[in-house]
Amino acid sequence: MLLVPLLAIGGLVCGALLALIAELVPDNGGGGHSPTTCAVCKAPRGSAGLSPIRSAHSACPNCGTAVSAGRLPVAVATSVVFAIVGSVVGARWQLLPLLFLSASLIALSAVDFARFRLPDKLVFPSLYIAIGMLGVFSFATGSVDHFVRGLIVMLAYSFALLIPNLVMPSGLAFGDVKLGLLLGLFLGWVADSGIGAARLAVWAFLLGMILGIFTGLFVGLGRRVFGADFMPDPDFPAEVDGELLPLLKTQMPFGPALAASALILVVFSSQLLDGASILA
Repeated sequence: MLLVPLLAIGGLVCGALLALIAELVPDNGGGGHSPTTCAVCKAPRGSAGLSPIRSAHSACPNCGTAVSAGRLPVAVATSVVFAIVGSVVGARWQLLPLLFLSASLIALSAVDFARFRLPDKLVFPSLYIAIGMLGVFSFATGSVDHFVRGLIVMLAYSFALLIPNLVMPSGLAFGDVKLGLLLGLFLGWVADSGIGAARLAVWAFLLGMILGIFTGLFVGLGRRVFGADFMPDPDFPAEVDGELLPLLKTQMPFGPALAASALILVVFSSQLLDGASILA
């Protein structure tokens, strides 16, 4: 079957472009910048900044400011994810929105890992395109109930994430709440019933929290092994948020954990819901 290897190759190309987008997208309230210059110190990065692969470093060589998670790792990750999604879903129309979801979450995760940010200029365009795509496909295939369910879970899942954000905003930021709109849309769309969608949403929430804890432990241990500058949070200087903080209080990006948990549950929803999924 040629689908999987073609998706793997296409994922490499798409991932390189996603990494470039992750570097270019501005933070909330910020302006864009050229890939050949650093957004902070404006130092030139050379022609390598225009290459999808050559600029594989994740920080400015002059001031050390993180700009992305690294283009080569993002390209490889996209290739692997595309291949997995293609092998599970197959050559069906449902594959297109799931590939878009995968690409959006990989780009957002790349930004979050590097900058501890989920920019609105990446979150909301992804959400609007996803709503339009699912709406068109759902009306064309007679699965409008899936689309309506997705819109409902979109709001419910984001509201569920708002609660821990209000309780501990330093642990789960408001950007994660906005990301929940995109995740909830697909968690609701993929299930055949409201109960199935609720199960997926609850599992995604719990798995996201578990993966978030492991992410925090990874970052905390990394800072102890490699120093306080390992994946630094721009809002917390190294002398505050480094080896000195307890592991469970380490500042870390939560978006990738939420994204990974939701994507896993959406792609494998048919197996988890005993066939009660639009992917069955």
